Amino acid sequence: MKKYRIMFRIMFLLLLMSVTGCQSQKDETIKDETAKSEAAVIDFPDRYQKEYDNQLKVDAEIIIPAKLRGKKLQGAKVKLIKPDVDAIKQKTEEYLGVTLQEFLVNEEKDYQGVIVYIRQYADEQDNVFSIGYSDNQNSLLYVPQEISYVHAAFRLADDPDYNADLFQNGKEFPFKSIESAFLDVRQYLKEIGITIGEEYRCYSLDYETLRQEEVVYEENGSSGKGEWTEADNAYYFAINQEANGLPIYIPMYGIYAADIDYNAPIQIMYKASGIGFLETGTMYEIMPVDTYVNPLKLEEIFECIKEKYDMLISDEEIVLTQAKLCWIPDKTSDDLILGWSIRGNTSAGENLQMFYDAQTGKELLGVSL
Repeated sequence: MKKYRIMFRIMFLLLLMSVTGCQSQKDETIKDETAKSEAAVIDFPDRYQKEYDNQLKVDAEIIIPAKLRGKKLQGAKVKLIKPDVDAIKQKTEEYLGVTLQEFLVNEEKDYQGVIVYIRQYADEQDNVFSIGYSDNQNSLLYVPQEISYVHAAFRLADDPDYNADLFQNGKEFPFKSIESAFLDVRQYLKEIGITIGEEYRCYSLDYETLRQEEVVYEENGSSGKGEWTEADNAYYFAINQEANGLPIYIPMYGIYAADIDYNAPIQIMYKASGIGFLETGTMYEIMPVDTYVNPLKLEEIFECIKEKYDMLISDEEIVLTQAKLCWIPDKTSDDLILGWSIRGNTSAGENLQMFYDAQTGKELLGVSL
C-alpha cells in the first residue's frame, strides 16, 4: 500500500536529522523525580500563540481529550499482543460471514532482520485475510477486491490528491448509525484480543461522492468500478488504541511517520454487509501503573523547539500549527512515554512532524515530510 512505499523516504530523512533535546531539560532523571512528586493535572489551553522571532512562530491548536482536562493522568505500560491465530480466524469468519481457507504460511525477515510469521487465507471470492506476527510486531489485513475502487475515490493520504475532507461530514446511512457501526467494530476487535477506547474518527463514504471522486488510471488498464450504488455506502474508521483515555501513537516499522489518519494503526471500513476492509498495525495489551505523569508547561516545550532551531542555519520561517498530547511506546522498554505530536510547516512549503517527551522536553524524533 501507498503508506508503506513512503516509509523508505521517511527513514532516509530520519537518518539525516539528529535527535536533539532541550538543554534546560536534558536530565532524564526528571521523569523519576516528577513521578514521585505530587501529580499535576492536565491543564493546557486550547490554542497557544507566540512569535519568537522571524524564524519560529507558534499558532497551534492544542489537542487533548476533553475528558482528561483538569484531571491527573496515570502512567501505563504496554505488552505486545501475540495473536491467537486460530481464534482470530474463527471470529473473523463469523463477522465476515465467510469461510476462510489457508493458502499460504510464510516466514520473512523484517527491517531489523527479525522473523515475521505470515498466515494468509482467502474466502470464496478470493478476498485475502492475513495475520502477521513476530517478537516485536503484529498485524491484520483484510483486503476485498473492491477496496481498490474505494481507494481510487477516497484518498486519505496527506498529498495533493487528498480529498478525505469531502467525506468527514457526519453523514449517517440507513443501514446503521455511526455509533452503532463503531460499537460493532469495537466488539469485533475485543473478541480478537484488541482493546480500544471510545474515541475514533469516522469518514462517511457515500456512493455518490465516491462515484464523482473516483480516479481511473487508464495507463494501468483500469476501467474503474463502473456503477456505484447504495450498497457501496460505508463508514471508514481511523482508530488508535488508548491508555487511560489518551491515544497511543504507534511508529510504523520503528519510524515516526506523520501522525495523521492515513497512518492510523487501526483502519476499518464498515458497510451494510459488515466489515469491508481491515488493517491494523502493531497492537498492545495496556497495563496501568501506580505512578502519575507530570508534563512540563506548554511554553517550556516550545522553548525546547526554539532552542533546536536556534542551532540550525536556515532562513526558512517555521510555523507550528498543532500539538497533540499522546502516548508513544518506548522502543527500549515496556513503558509508554507521554509525548507531544507537533505539526507545522515551513515557508518553503515543507510539512513538519516532530515528537517531544512531554516530561523532559527531549525530542524523540523529527520527521520532515
